[in-house]
Amino acid sequence: MAASTSLKSNDPNARLTEALCTSLRRRQIVGSLNVALATAALIQNIVRSARYSTIDELLGLIKSVGKRLIDANPKELAATNIVRRILRLIREEYRAAAAAQLISAPPSAPETPFLGPSTPGLSAPSNHYLNLSSTSNGGYNAPFEFFPSGALQRQTSLSNFVAMRHSRAQLERSGSLVDIQLSQSTNNLFTRIPETPGSVSNYNIGSAGGPGGLNRIDSEEFMKHSAKLKPVLIQAIDEVVGELETTHEDVAKGAREHIHSSEIILTMGHSKTVEAFLKQGYRDRKFTVVVAESAPSYLGHSLAQSLSSFGIPTILIPDSSIHAIIPRITKVILGAHSVLANGGLFALSGSLACALAAKTHSKPVVITTGQFKFAPAWNLYHDYAAVDFQSPANVIGLIGNGGGGGKEGTEVVDPYFDYIRPELVQLFVTNEGDHSPSYIYRLIKEAYDEEDVEL
Repeated sequence: MAASTSLKSNDPNARLTEALCTSLRRRQIVGSLNVALATAALIQNIVRSARYSTIDELLGLIKSVGKRLIDANPKELAATNIVRRILRLIREEYRAAAAAQLISAPPSAPETPFLGPSTPGLSAPSNHYLNLSSTSNGGYNAPFEFFPSGALQRQTSLSNFVAMRHSRAQLERSGSLVDIQLSQSTNNLFTRIPETPGSVSNYNIGSAGGPGGLNRIDSEEFMKHSAKLKPVLIQAIDEVVGELETTHEDVAKGAREHIHSSEIILTMGHSKTVEAFLKQGYRDRKFTVVVAESAPSYLGHSLAQSLSSFGIPTILIPDSSIHAIIPRITKVILGAHSVLANGGLFALSGSLACALAAKTHSKPVVITTGQFKFAPAWNLYHDYAAVDFQSPANVIGLIGNGGGGGKEGTEVVDPYFDYIRPELVQLFVTNEGDHSPSYIYRLIKEAYDEEDVEL
């Protein structure tokens, strides 16, 4: 576990964190992509300017910021997703540096062990110096092996580990010499492997203190120099920011595979991802788009205007006409605010009506989204507080006898998002490929560390 630390009140990063939290509470930053970019910029500034003596202190600092963002707006899951992603990247860079230090550290013993394969059946006389068992078992003639069995396999694994990149999945596949347990804390990188008779730890590159080469690197000394990893960590966060900035373009690359000529596509709201997806698809296919106006926000108006100015035949309809026009629709394409591990998602209010109508008439529903919106949360639809709500003033009007309009004693619920169950969705088109709802949990498991699920 990372050390429990937090920003000091006089730290400039504390003021930046409070400013972002205030913007999230007041909904001054709208859209998951904008929230993710603001969060990544904040974490990058913390990594660049914060003072820490160990990597665990940095992880604890970032986690404390993530908790504050959750408290500011629990519904903006993209902020905590970026925090989890960066935490994982920091651990991976630290593990790569630790593994490189273990491999490149010079041995204190001048001799180099022979790494050739053993010769089966090779025996030595009981009084010969090559007979290792002559001093221990009273001259018992045991077959002699120049190197313990399994040593060659471990050496091959070490070579593979040096050649491969340092991502978590590749480390798990390669099985390094030091048997790094990636699911544990970073301190476990330097835990000494228990010595067993015939184990490889007795024959690897040793130190003057005895067998087992892991002890030649002091964990505390290495962690004190972890601040030297700052340029590498900042570069890793830059890669995350670059990936976020090109999300729309990366998702739109697959438009030709999912849109066919003469189709009639239904969408609603104004998702930048859907807009880029449709515009890219129209370069190769000719189709018609039907846009629901998405009251009370009426974001469909701006999307219809943008698509029409691009030359795409566009029809704007009221939300009440969705069920009437759905039989002529060939496909429903929607955006997402956040995607849960069970394959469900939160989308703009009114999207559930589109999905249910498509389900009734057996029309496919395709969700275009970036993978940074995938959150390690399950089945939030049963929680009433899981759906964000907004003022009902736009629905019932500002003039009236009730609070904000309407009639006294009348309760008006105006959700900002709808929850769409996974069985209503056929496919997720993301910047990393196409996935079915049942596979989302696997992608989330590979994207975040288990210890960061609860910040």
